[in-house]
Amino acid sequence: MSPMSDELAKVVGERIRRLRLESGLGLRELAREIGIAPSALSALENHRGGMSIARLQLVAARFDLKLTELLAVTEEEAGEDEGPEMEIFRQAATTVPPIERGDGVAYQLLGSPGSHRLQSTLITFAPGASYERDRIGHPGEEFVFVVLGEVELLIGDDVHPLSQGDAARFKTERAHAYRNASQIGMAFLVATVTPPW
Repeated sequence: MSPMSDELAKVVGERIRRLRLESGLGLRELAREIGIAPSALSALENHRGGMSIARLQLVAARFDLKLTELLAVTEEEAGEDEGPEMEIFRQAATTVPPIERGDGVAYQLLGSPGSHRLQSTLITFAPGASYERDRIGHPGEEFVFVVLGEVELLIGDDVHPLSQGDAARFKTERAHAYRNASQIGMAFLVATVTPPW
């Protein structure tokens, strides 16, 4: 899987820098407030890596934003006052830029934030891949459908095996993650989350 596209990483970095400057915060000051190293925040702002979902969630929370507002094109950037009434994502797995989340895990956020009540994501796992070290909890609910492969849903200390064709719905306040249960095959999920993720 490729990491977050250079274009998207640049947009996200510029958003973070703009938010920091508009708030009158120095790099070290914001890094201290959100609990990360100044070098890690600098890497985010200058799109040199470090784009973990957990790290981005810290930035989003500090500025009272949804995580998806840092990751997707905003309505203002798209030149629209409101999101579309309906969105169709043709060949989404090959046309939506991926965001790397850990080694061998790619997220593809579908749609612009704020335009609908649900945020949908395609998640692809290389054999044995997981982001269990980057677990996050957030308000709301999540629905997941396993399109391909075998996946383990990790919620707290609980492990829930899911196979192709299985689905799960759960409250997302407890830190959670997924991992590919196979060491040889790819796994592919469709997940839908309620805001404010």
